[in-house]
Amino acid sequence: MAQVFFHEKQSIPSGWRIVIFGAVTLMMGFVFLMVYLTEWDTMPDQEKPYLFTLLIGPLIVLLMFIIQMDMRITQSSIEFRIEPFRKKYKTIPFSEVAEVELSRVQGLKSMKKFGVNRQINRMEYNFGGHHILTVRLKSGKILAFSTSKPQELEYFLKNLPEGTTTVKQSL
Repeated sequence: MAQVFFHEKQSIPSGWRIVIFGAVTLMMGFVFLMVYLTEWDTMPDQEKPYLFTLLIGPLIVLLMFIIQMDMRITQSSIEFRIEPFRKKYKTIPFSEVAEVELSRVQGLKSMKKFGVNRQINRMEYNFGGHHILTVRLKSGKILAFSTSKPQELEYFLKNLPEGTTTVKQSL
């Protein structure tokens, strides 16, 4: 294993997690209560257990409390994984990277959603950081990672070996 020069773990900010969990719980609870008060007496007995499937929504949202992105950068590659879905790191060698850019988030247009967002040639991994590490591959694909440690990342990017990749910074 290569020596790790930069390591960061991010999760969705706790304020957003609480708001989303609360909203889903209130909404599902309201639907359950309204169905129970209006339809329960006329509902066939075999359909009553299906009403409890509404409670699965808040349980799925609880998954947001344990999801996190683990990113590390070594001398030769960028490695990342989304826990608990991936056990092994996905590795991007610097030989496949055309350009790396570290920039500050410019309002809502930069990174619109939390979590993993897929587009045709772009993957965004946004877990609440206020800076973006944009990695442009030679194949034309773009990977964008949020980061909360821009100073450490900037220091590492400045000290990449000559000829590894092009580095842009617009902090």
